[in-house]
Amino acid sequence: MTDTVLITGAGKGLGRSLAGRFLAAGYRVFAGFYQTGSLLQKYQEEYGTFLTVLPLDVTDINSVRAAAQRVSREVPALEILINNAGVHLEDNVPLPELNLADGHLQKTMEVNAFGPLLVTQQFLPLLEKGRRKIIVNISSEAGSIGDCWRTQEFAYCMSKAALNMQTRILHNYLGPRGFRIKAVHPGWLRTDMGGKEATLDPDESAAMIRELIERITREEDGPEKTSPPLFVDYQGRELRW
Repeated sequence: MTDTVLITGAGKGLGRSLAGRFLAAGYRVFAGFYQTGSLLQKYQEEYGTFLTVLPLDVTDINSVRAAAQRVSREVPALEILINNAGVHLEDNVPLPELNLADGHLQKTMEVNAFGPLLVTQQFLPLLEKGRRKIIVNISSEAGSIGDCWRTQEFAYCMSKAALNMQTRILHNYLGPRGFRIKAVHPGWLRTDMGGKEATLDPDESAAMIRELIERITREEDGPEKTSPPLFVDYQGRELRW
C-alpha cells in the first residue's frame, strides 16, 4: 500500500520542495496551499493522481475540516503529517519602533502555533488509522529558549517556542499510542521568508527532512529501538528547547 503524507503550506518554498521529494519517493501526497497552488502544477503533470492539491487555511477550522473530509474520502489512512505552513510578518526593528497595533503578533501566533494544533486535531482520526503515525512540526532554532541570541523578532520567535511546547505535549499525549512526534528546524532557507542571503536551498533541506522522517521509523521500530530527541535540525542534530 502506498504511504500517504499531508504537507501544509505546500504552495511554495520548503513545503513545495517537500511535496516534490515525497512524490519522487513514491508517496501519495496531499499538498495544502493557502493562496495559490500554481507552483505545484509541474508536479501535478508529472505525478498525476499521486498528488492532490488542497486549498487549506490552517487558521480556519472550516477550511481544515473540509480538507480532512476530502482526504478521508480519498484514502483510508494518513501515515505522515507535516505542519509546514508558517509566516514571518514583522519588520526586523527594535522594540521601540515595532508596531504592536497592526495585528502581526496575533496573526503570527495563529498561523505558526495554533494552526498546526488545529490541523493535527482534525487529521488525528486518519493518522490513528495509519501504520507510521508520524507528526512533524516545522519549527526553527528561533524557538529555542536555551540558545536564544536575538534582540527582536518577538512574534516569530515566540510562535516557534509555542510550537515546540505543543510538540512536547503531543509527544506526551500521543507517544503512548504509538505516535512519533518531531519539531524540526529546516535551516536558514532561500525562500520568501528566509531571503536571498540565506545559506540553504529549500530542496536540499527537504531532501534531508524526508530522510530524517524515514529514519524515525527505522530507529524506533528497528531491532535496537531508540528514543531520538524531539527537537532537531534538518540533519537530525538535537537542539536545546
